[in-house]
Amino acid sequence: MTKNNQNQLNFIRNIQRNLSKTTDCILNHPYLHALEKNEITKEKLKIFVCEQYYIISNDKRNFALMISKTSDDTAAKLFTTCLYTELNALENLTRMAEELAIEKRKIHEYEPLAGCQSYTNYLTKLAVYGLDTEILAALVVDFPVWGANCGKMSSTLKKNYGFSANSCLYLDKFAIPLQEEFVDESSKLIDSALPKYEKEMCTSARLILDYELSFWDTIYKYSIINR
Repeated sequence: MTKNNQNQLNFIRNIQRNLSKTTDCILNHPYLHALEKNEITKEKLKIFVCEQYYIISNDKRNFALMISKTSDDTAAKLFTTCLYTELNALENLTRMAEELAIEKRKIHEYEPLAGCQSYTNYLTKLAVYGLDTEILAALVVDFPVWGANCGKMSSTLKKNYGFSANSCLYLDKFAIPLQEEFVDESSKLIDSALPKYEKEMCTSARLILDYELSFWDTIYKYSIINR
């Protein structure tokens, strides 16, 4: 194996290492600590559900657009997997809404927060203007971080807030690690774009994590500081 090939195989791991400070901020966010201390009321938990509704609804359209634009069969398959994940997530989110007695009308009347929606809006930009590999690099880096926080949040809601397993299904499904096939196929496409699009892929991964952090910062602000 040549040195260049080895560098390609390690590309995602190098990105993750370079972005470890942002990742740590997300994984150890004050919002999660506040949940553990019961400092967030059930009323304020509704913000999480409502924001996720708008994010997932938009991401569903994002992945549909990605599928329609790509000419690569592997990328189309990967984006289709993401689309079905979002469709299932919307259904599972209703169970969390029911746990918190959020009426559908209230969700539609809710005014989303810019800091929370910046993630999905950036994904829209990638869907419209980005390369398949830019998108995949961002997803492979961000999804495990989001999933880890979903797992922590689910555990805390069950333990401290009396949530059932059924009402946490939305979180638990995201907490499941990415399928090995998804990561492998994504990595092959990402590797094929090196070194030509290295900068673009590094940028998309960095920005998606920054916007992920913005989600947690904003929801924390409106759940604790502005309560």
